[in-house]
Amino acid sequence: MRAVRDSGLGYRSPCLDGLVNGGLYLLRGPRRVGKTVAVKQTIVDLVGRGTPPQTIVRIAADAWSAEDLRTVVQNTALPPVPPGTTRWWLFDEITGTTGDWAAQIKWLRDNDPEFALATVVLTGSSAAGLTTASGVLAGRRGRIDHGDRTLLPLGFRTFARLLRPHLPGVPAVDLARLRGDTARTAYAELLPWLDDLVIAWETYLMYGGFPIAVAAARAGTPVPAWFVDDVFNVVFRDAFAASQRSQTSTAALMERLMQSMAAPANMSRIGADLDLKHDVVARHIRYLGDAYLLWHCPQKAERAWTARERAQDKLYAIDPLVARLAHLRNPARSDIDITVLTEMQTGLALQRCAYAHGTGWAEDLFLFHLRASSRREIDFVAEQLAGTAVESKYVEGGAWRGATATISAAGYGGLMVTRNVLDTRDENGPWAIPAGILCYLIDT
Repeated sequence: MRAVRDSGLGYRSPCLDGLVNGGLYLLRGPRRVGKTVAVKQTIVDLVGRGTPPQTIVRIAADAWSAEDLRTVVQNTALPPVPPGTTRWWLFDEITGTTGDWAAQIKWLRDNDPEFALATVVLTGSSAAGLTTASGVLAGRRGRIDHGDRTLLPLGFRTFARLLRPHLPGVPAVDLARLRGDTARTAYAELLPWLDDLVIAWETYLMYGGFPIAVAAARAGTPVPAWFVDDVFNVVFRDAFAASQRSQTSTAALMERLMQSMAAPANMSRIGADLDLKHDVVARHIRYLGDAYLLWHCPQKAERAWTARERAQDKLYAIDPLVARLAHLRNPARSDIDITVLTEMQTGLALQRCAYAHGTGWAEDLFLFHLRASSRREIDFVAEQLAGTAVESKYVEGGAWRGATATISAAGYGGLMVTRNVLDTRDENGPWAIPAGILCYLIDT
């Protein structure tokens, strides 16, 4: 908590707000994103609201065994809870626990009377582990809403206001209303701040939303080398722990995967470039996805809002720091083009907006890319976008109009993401919206 205070960010994630007594909550997200800080801030809030401190137990469960969980709950001499109160158990990074930890938590909920009534928070950075646990713990989580929580790197709106506090606190725009009179007014109202938003956006693409990186951006200093190494080790020592790859081959794989963003990922081609079999590439992509470091944008099926079978997904990093990781560790490796980073972060802004309004961060994602009849790709479509397709070009001037024919031919209302062009004059034709304005209005 001292490090958070010294960073000067003054930011507190709402990811653990609204916890209900007796509930069992899962908080997922990549390592180094701030889950531990969120847990500690929750403890401060609980005590501030009058929860007796002796009822709160926080455990850093990483590298524990599953059996240790039962031992600490049942055999540790803890202060008794005052009458009329129940215990709070907060297990941090429980997915780093060896063995079947979910079965142990289930057993405790079923057989330990005090633990059955307790409020329990389990945080972790393994999608597979938490998804399995959600099934194992079904029926033992209490009568709660929003039991599955996700903490991702900071969204652009939060980033921009931390760097430029004078930016206005305008209302967000709903995903289903990205076109129309209300949206047109919202976009126009931000026009006086366009230069600020362009600068903030391009800074965001260089730093990303991990809190340590945001603090560096705010201070006007590079992302600390030790933090870049920390994030690399999240990949090398954690996500790829089972692969036995060297640091050099890990960096090469990350560089090549990130260079493939903005196009459907061809595993065979990536493998050929790295002298790897395509199934090895696919396995490491799964490792990255399981660690919340990579997200998939499937191709939309022809007649339904589902992924097209046997089609190639687009792959995007969870944050610009992850996308640029190989380059940041070794400038001789390729950096990611700003246009690709804009596409990646526009898609993630759409994801975060949907998640903030109740769409779960799950494997069956809501956002798709579309293969038009011309065989050209449209970046993002979704049922929640209500007929609007979002295409990222990050251009200046009138060049954006040359990319609109594919969207119009596919029967969608077009929203072209530009660098600094705002054009909403055509009621039925495509609109151009600067990335900084669009993502300020939809991102968290």
